[in-house]
Amino acid sequence: MRRAAWRLEQAEREPAWALVAARVEGVSVRKAAGAAGLSPTRVHQLTKDANLDALDLGLGEFRAAGWPAPEDPDASGDEELSGRVSIAERLVDEVGWIRQCADWIDHLDHESNPPAANLRPEADFPDRANVVVDFARVSAILRRIAFDVDELARARNVDDLTGARVGDDPRAERRRRLAEPDLAYAEFTRRKNLPWRSTRQGEAAWDAYQAERHHRGETNQAPYTAYNPFRPGPA
Repeated sequence: MRRAAWRLEQAEREPAWALVAARVEGVSVRKAAGAAGLSPTRVHQLTKDANLDALDLGLGEFRAAGWPAPEDPDASGDEELSGRVSIAERLVDEVGWIRQCADWIDHLDHESNPPAANLRPEADFPDRANVVVDFARVSAILRRIAFDVDELARARNVDDLTGARVGDDPRAERRRRLAEPDLAYAEFTRRKNLPWRSTRQGEAAWDAYQAERHHRGETNQAPYTAYNPFRPGPA
């Protein structure tokens, strides 16, 4: 309850800080009230005697604890990189993934059951493709973040970026952010120890491969109705 009360206090401090900061920048009371959903009188009361430096100092504790308010309450965590037009937006995205990795490491260190992550974007709900998050996956994600941040450091603008770009399919970006490589049939059959030299074994391995791709969201085609090169054709 003490923790919840502290979070509530910080959450109530956030709009006051935003309103005071807006007034300092010259935003009118009426415009600030419209953005905050408050009356101009209430905005005037909140900002009249407020100390921006004190509010900013108080919010430093809030930020350091990892509880910042979202920049856009209506935004999705699965927005494609192509929609982020500035390097700062890309960096905010990377910071979010670093925090997620820190949460996973804490979970792995304190809990016996590993956490799970969904490879499908939010728009696919209720369909999910969960994978277990272990230290190897967290390490892969951190290496991916390091590569992207290195690229961001070298770029002067978003148009200079190349490696962080993905296709138009949000599933591809979601897999990349979770450091999930594309599923290769040969590698799948090796991992699953499914030899494919015979027609029957090859047919079973191909069906299993397509089922895994469907589960991961790489294809929307039903696995057992998809083309199978090992399945005997009509006589």
